[in-house]
Amino acid sequence: MKRRTLLRGAMWGTGAAFLAPLLNRLRADEGGSCRFVFVVEGNGYEPVTVLCPSVRSALDATMDEPIGSKRWWYRDYRHDSPMVMATPDLDGARSLGALGREGLIDQSTVLLGLSSKVVGGGHSASHGALSSSRTVGGAPGGPTIDAWLAGLPAIRSDLPFDAIRLGVGTGRALDFGTCAFAAGRAAPMTLYPQTAYEVLFGAVATAEAQEAFMRRGNLLDFARADVAAAQAEFRGSSLERAKLEAYLSSIEQLQARHGRLLEMEDVLRANAPEAPDTNPLYTGEPLDTLAAQMELATAALIGGLTNVAVIGSGTGGDFGLTYTSVSSTGRHDMQHGSGGSATLLEACHTVTERQVDLVARMARTLADTPDESGGSMLDHTLIVYIGDNGEQHHSTASEFAVLLLGGSALGLQPGGRTIVYPGLNNAGNRQLSNLWNTVGHLAGQELNNFGTEGPARIASGPLSELLA
Repeated sequence: MKRRTLLRGAMWGTGAAFLAPLLNRLRADEGGSCRFVFVVEGNGYEPVTVLCPSVRSALDATMDEPIGSKRWWYRDYRHDSPMVMATPDLDGARSLGALGREGLIDQSTVLLGLSSKVVGGGHSASHGALSSSRTVGGAPGGPTIDAWLAGLPAIRSDLPFDAIRLGVGTGRALDFGTCAFAAGRAAPMTLYPQTAYEVLFGAVATAEAQEAFMRRGNLLDFARADVAAAQAEFRGSSLERAKLEAYLSSIEQLQARHGRLLEMEDVLRANAPEAPDTNPLYTGEPLDTLAAQMELATAALIGGLTNVAVIGSGTGGDFGLTYTSVSSTGRHDMQHGSGGSATLLEACHTVTERQVDLVARMARTLADTPDESGGSMLDHTLIVYIGDNGEQHHSTASEFAVLLLGGSALGLQPGGRTIVYPGLNNAGNRQLSNLWNTVGHLAGQELNNFGTEGPARIASGPLSELLA
């Protein structure tokens, strides 16, 4: 079998068991391996796309009038406590067919009714979806949940990357509008999959890429020696010395990562996806680019490069992507025109469907890959699929539909369920911050407050309906 064929099979499930001895390196003290993936869709993830027939019927029975042709209905909820329903027909929802095809219904949970008014909505809440805080003037109001997780020693471990952040955009190498390390400190998301491939797998890529990788190592060595020499002769203020020490610490961290990647050569070779120069996904339209980024994230998780990943598509305000395999109309105009065009409405929901297809493919690969803690990697990985702005194109942030996959070994209740929380302005309404509180608990931390909702916070702590 050609190496290209073997690696393609390994990436998407057929050869995952062969890679078992090389899999994830994290061993938390009690809970075993623990990973988190956040897939964020930009400006158009509507609740109707994840509404299965049985939930539609149950909601119709509680509302003043049936949902009918509505695409969102946050004003129409009338129940006062969470509706927790077994939904074996999840794949009957408009955009969730892949859950049935991939055999993932019992690993999946849909959440409806969660609000996050603090983030503002609009075309994009920017960092807000993952931080439950308001972005003002491009500056995040707080850390995103991926950065919080990546800072936990048990999650960070000694892996080369604390987190990887990959995305799809237009004409830019980096996106600073989706993730954040802290208030006022945006975290970059790499939008070119070729660049991401070189960073993650450059040590074992083409001869040219390997040479570039080694050059980066040499430059780091030079920079460290230069800063160390400057420290020895430094006579400036304590503040300036602190800056110099921080710079040296950053260089040393990059050196440590470089060294770890060199040590992991065999693992990298076993897990590297098909290289950009032969992989058609790297020259395709935005959904192909997203598929390439999802491949890279999956390989990074399986290869033990990181335990936290974010993959975004048209997030952080980049809402004008044109998904040419779906429509010649750009996403922004597609959403605007969808109210009067059945064709454009179908295209909007097809984009969500294609993204869920890729999420399900990742989940299926992880489900087919043994975890050294027991069970599968998907059992020890929570995948969160969420929109970056809320229930509609010009969102009010009144409802964020969420799809969860995996995580049973982390303490998440088994899937095959839909949970609908009471609507906005009901005391039983819950917020996205409660979901991030839940994620913190799954990571082994008593995270009961996250975000900057202040007096608008309805309740602190996790969503008990999700915890086993």
